[in-house]
Amino acid sequence: MPKAFVNGINIHYVQTGNGPDLVLIHGIASNLGQWQLGILPALVDDFRVTMYDLRGHGYSDMPPTGYTPDHMVADFSGLMDYLGIERASILGHSYGGVMALYYAALCPGRVDRLIIADTGVPALEPKRDAPLAGWREALRRGGIEVPDEKADDVVYLIEQTLRLRGRRWRGMGVRRAIARLSRLFDTTSIGKEYRENPGLTLEMIRQIQTSALLVYGDRSPNMASFQSLREHLPNCTTAIIPDGGHFYPLEHAETFVRHIKGFLQEQSSDLKDPRCPGPGRCGPS
Repeated sequence: MPKAFVNGINIHYVQTGNGPDLVLIHGIASNLGQWQLGILPALVDDFRVTMYDLRGHGYSDMPPTGYTPDHMVADFSGLMDYLGIERASILGHSYGGVMALYYAALCPGRVDRLIIADTGVPALEPKRDAPLAGWREALRRGGIEVPDEKADDVVYLIEQTLRLRGRRWRGMGVRRAIARLSRLFDTTSIGKEYRENPGLTLEMIRQIQTSALLVYGDRSPNMASFQSLREHLPNCTTAIIPDGGHFYPLEHAETFVRHIKGFLQEQSSDLKDPRCPGPGRCGPS
C-alpha cells in the first residue's frame, strides 16, 4: 500500500497506466476506491493515472485538524512533487473539483486540463454551510428526505445513498469504512474548517485560463455552481449527463469516460506560467 509523507502526514495513493499524467481527486466522505470499477480500467491504456485519498479519508492519515482548502491543496501539491509529476490534467468530483480549481488558480503552469465533475463551489453557493449539504440535497433529489435529526449522521447518509443506488452494505470492509467516516466527522475539525475557510473565490475562478470541461448530471444538486462556473470560468466547455445525479460517475461511468477521453485527447494546451516552473514552487503560502 504505497504512501507518500507530504505536508506532515501520510497520503495513500495508487498510480497505474501509461501516457500523459491524469490525477483523480475524490470528494468529501469518499475515497480513491470510487474510481476503481468503471472508470480506472477505461483510462489506464491512455493515461498514467494517479489516485489518492484525501487526508482523513481512505488509508491516508486522519489528523484532528488541518482540513482547510489550503491544507488540502498543499497535500496535493506535495504529492505531485513526491511523485515527480511536473504537469498533469486533473479530474475532480464533488469537493475534489474545488481542489482542482483551487490548484489551477494557484499553480496554472502545472495543470494541463481540468475536468470538474458535479462540483458545488462554496464561494458560488454561500448558503451551503457544511460539507454534507450537497450530499443531503442529492438524496432529496433522488426522492429520499433526510430528517433534521439525521442531517449530520454520516452512517445514515451512507446507508441512504446505497438505498438510492439499489445496493446493500455487505462485509467487514464496508463496516470499517462506515466507522472511519463517522470518526472523521465526529473527531476532527473538518466541518468547522470547511465552513470557515472557503479558499477558492470567484475572483480566482475568473483568472483561471486552463482549458476545463464541466460535467454535471441533469439532476445535479449543484446547478447553481454549474451555471456560475460556465459564466465565469474563461475557457470551459460543458457536458450534461442524462438521468444523472450527484453520483453519476458511478451510475453512468461509461458515458463519463467517453467525455473524459474526448476532452483530454484533444490537442493539449500549451499554456505555461513562468511563476510556476516546476515541482516545489506551487501551493498556498
